Amino acid sequence: MSAEVSAAVIDELIERLQRTRDPQLVRSYVPSFRLRACRAGDVLLQQGERWTDAYFVESGLLRVHSVEPDGKDHTKSFWIEGTMLIPLTPAMQEQPSSFMVSALEPARVWQAPWADLRAALDAQALWQPLCTVMLARLLDQKQQREHTLLALTGRERYLRLCHQQPALAARVPLVHLASYLGITDVSLSRIRRQLRQQAGPL
Repeated sequence: MSAEVSAAVIDELIERLQRTRDPQLVRSYVPSFRLRACRAGDVLLQQGERWTDAYFVESGLLRVHSVEPDGKDHTKSFWIEGTMLIPLTPAMQEQPSSFMVSALEPARVWQAPWADLRAALDAQALWQPLCTVMLARLLDQKQQREHTLLALTGRERYLRLCHQQPALAARVPLVHLASYLGITDVSLSRIRRQLRQQAGPL
C-alpha cells in the first residue's frame, strides 16, 4: 500500500470516527479495545506514568492537564466524542508523561494497549500515515493555540473559542475553561458578565 493511499485511508478513518463516534470502527482494527465507563474526575493517565494505552472517546469529555508542585492545575486541551488519544512519538511512549488525562464528565472510553493498535495498523501499512496525519493536526493546533495566547487578549480568546467551538465553550466548567484560555476564573466570569450586559435582553 502506497503512502498516498495509506494517508487517504487514515484521513477517512479519522473523519468517520469523529462523525459517527462508533467504537466498532476502532474495534475492527484492534479487537482488544475494551470499554471503560468513567465517572467525572476519574483519571485515565497519571502524570509521571508511562503512556501505554490508546483511548477512543465514545461519549463524554476528557481533559489533558498538568499539575505543578505548588498545586496549580493547567489545562492543555480537551478531547470530545469521536476523538482518539495515542502516544505518537517514542518520547510519548517511553518517558514519564508530563501531563494527566482525566474525565471532565461521565464518559464512555474505549481503551487498548497502543502497541496492539500499532501492530494492527502496521500490518496494513497504516501506522506511519496515522502518526503523520495526527502529528500534523496536533502541530497546527499547537501553533494556533500559541498565537491565541500570545496575540489575543483574554476577551478575544474567549470570543474566538465561542465562535470556533461554541458547544465546548458552553460545556466546560468555568475554572477549567479559564485555565485553558490562560486567564483566571474571575477574569473569565467578568468577561462573560460584560458580554451578557452588552447583548442586552433578548
